[in-house]
Amino acid sequence: MPISLTNHGNALERRTWSTMQAYISKYEILWQMHVEPLRNPGSIDLRDGIDPDFELFAMNHYSAYVNLVRALEKIEVKSDDLGFAEEIWAQLQRAVEVAIKQAEAFADIYFDVTNKRPQVHTRKLRELEGSIKEYRNILHEPIQASVKNADGIRLIPRRETLQKYKRWTNVMYHRAEADFVAVDSELRADFNRVCGILQGLWDEIEQESNKLLENRKYLARRSLGKTTSASVYNPLAASATSNVAVIGTQGPWWK
Repeated sequence: MPISLTNHGNALERRTWSTMQAYISKYEILWQMHVEPLRNPGSIDLRDGIDPDFELFAMNHYSAYVNLVRALEKIEVKSDDLGFAEEIWAQLQRAVEVAIKQAEAFADIYFDVTNKRPQVHTRKLRELEGSIKEYRNILHEPIQASVKNADGIRLIPRRETLQKYKRWTNVMYHRAEADFVAVDSELRADFNRVCGILQGLWDEIEQESNKLLENRKYLARRSLGKTTSASVYNPLAASATSNVAVIGTQGPWWK
């Protein structure tokens, strides 16, 4: 049976991959290349003593996935009626941040084994991070007033008009309808932007990775570590086991 997230991912990946594949199909390809080979045989635990750069790559790769999954689920169910949408933008931003760290870890591996810099670019991700921050930064401000239109759709100021509507009374009595946009549509647009740019980044990493698969130094670094039956891990790390829970208001996140 071919190695796949559907059959060999952790609980969260198996549950969500059928949905997420349409957005970030390259995630699985890089997982197959660089993450799954770090596991103990027949297990989803990572080996003890694996190469630190590979572990950083794997942890950040999976962290991007987790944040995208949680963002999409909250968008789909309209969590809290999208009244706290800035929390979802925070997860989108974190997905971008850890993807940049993942690219940096890959560049370190690539340079070490080839003495060259990979053709992997994070400029679009960094620009996107700045755009998402405009909504995410609302987390650090007083709770912003929100409005609903006649159809019951929650609205938020457009990015370029956020400064005009910091005061609740300005939203209530002095708003211009053209300054507002549906929260749902903005979130979905940003989610799709993040996924699209990540796909581009991961495609570049895939292309550069194809040059490494027969590189002996690369393979030696990827094979470091000893097999173990221990199950001590960071629960947000790459394809880890689920015998330790991260408990929130909705229970363990992997369910």
